[in-house]
Amino acid sequence: VLLQDRAARINAYVFPEHTAAGQTALRCVGEALQFFSEEFGEPGLESMNLVEADFPDGMEYDGLFFLNHLYFEYPGAGVQGGLCTLSVHETAHQWWYRLVGNDPALQPWLDEALCTFSELIFYEARYPEMVNWWWGYRINDYNPQGWVNSTIYDHGDYRAYVNAVYLRGVRLLDALRRSIGDQAMLDFLRMYVQAYRYKLADTQGFFQIFSETSQQEIEPVLEQYFK
Repeated sequence: VLLQDRAARINAYVFPEHTAAGQTALRCVGEALQFFSEEFGEPGLESMNLVEADFPDGMEYDGLFFLNHLYFEYPGAGVQGGLCTLSVHETAHQWWYRLVGNDPALQPWLDEALCTFSELIFYEARYPEMVNWWWGYRINDYNPQGWVNSTIYDHGDYRAYVNAVYLRGVRLLDALRRSIGDQAMLDFLRMYVQAYRYKLADTQGFFQIFSETSQQEIEPVLEQYFK
């Protein structure tokens, strides 16, 4: 079934029995596109497409992402569920991966941690009453361990990789935000997008831009999260 939000040029391709869940995903993607465009700058997309798939989890591409059918079978209650959080996450990849490139094997935190952090600021702005739920559902319930700047080759299984790179990555970025303030963090992310738009970023470049935003000493924070 093809579902469309013509105003935002979003298409959702879902199995017929998941039409209602597809509408939820369509709405979440639309809200995320609008919010991230306002915060990070226009992504330059002609259209956005989401596709229900039969392989595990999700996968992002330029103007397109796949989500596993289980998210549509068990979507949760509206925006309070895995379908919406993952739709927001995959939409954020249009900035952190597509617009600002990185090495997804050796420095995956530069897109995955930023996309998960983007989920957080989306919920803070659009659904503040659900932020505590988000922290529990997405992060704290997993008690994540591991180094944020590890590679995809450093972990024995997918869960350990996600816990280190995605989940502890959010804790790192939130700690950096608390060290410099909410507005300064958003200013930094805009500067980062502008500096690396359609280029390949790396960890050194990320923190070089960060240092231009704030003179705050962050070594004590990094020591907790980076190997």
